[in-house]
Amino acid sequence: MKFIRSFSRIAGVLTAAAVVLFGAGCANIFVPKHKVLVDAITAPGTPKPTGQSYRLIAKSSVVTSVPVQVSVVKACIDAALAGLGMYEPPPGVAPDLFIEVGYGNSTGGARVDPSARETFLQLSARSNPERSNDRATGPEVWDVRVGVLGIAGRMESAMPLLSAVAVNYIATDTQMEAKVEVRQNEPSVVAIRETAIQALEARGTAAGSQGRRPNGATGAGSDGTGPPSNARPPAYPPPAAAVTSGAGNAGSDSASSP
Repeated sequence: MKFIRSFSRIAGVLTAAAVVLFGAGCANIFVPKHKVLVDAITAPGTPKPTGQSYRLIAKSSVVTSVPVQVSVVKACIDAALAGLGMYEPPPGVAPDLFIEVGYGNSTGGARVDPSARETFLQLSARSNPERSNDRATGPEVWDVRVGVLGIAGRMESAMPLLSAVAVNYIATDTQMEAKVEVRQNEPSVVAIRETAIQALEARGTAAGSQGRRPNGATGAGSDGTGPPSNARPPAYPPPAAAVTSGAGNAGSDSASSP
């Protein structure tokens, strides 16, 4: 009888453990997560820019030693901002905000530990009260910088993740650098990547039809216009553990939040 009672207790404990492990939250246990560093600041009283128009401009200090498909970076940022309710105005129409974009990899030399290499994205917005078409005419209203460590592969592979986190912190103040965890299969990240791919494929189709040559050559980029036909966000970034030694390093002067 004692043996039966002891076995019953053990069975009860194992059953409870199985419920905890394989219950509603079990899927999250086995899904890899990325730790994203966030540093955001905003002018007092600045609301979320839902319904406002924007124009992206490149940060002048961005320097990278490897080719970056700018069209992929822009497509991911556009998809994320659209999810916030923002939009690009037609050509010739002044935007409400000019958003300066910075991105790159932290420096550290060829022998830097891949798990310590940071890939970052920074968005800095300035108002445009004088309705200029080519430059901001007002002060900075918000700035957000996000970075993730240990991304394997190309820099563009991190852009859906970084764009998704960045828009969540637009017009907020973190006071200091914060750390958030984002699941590899986070719906917002997946949605941004899929939207970006659709936008790039649509642009590629349009550029290919307009860039048709007499000799029959077609396709985006065949005449130097539009994104290349393979311009699309790579697969979601693998964790740092998947990085092998000897991986290349992209350098940039890492911009910091004010």
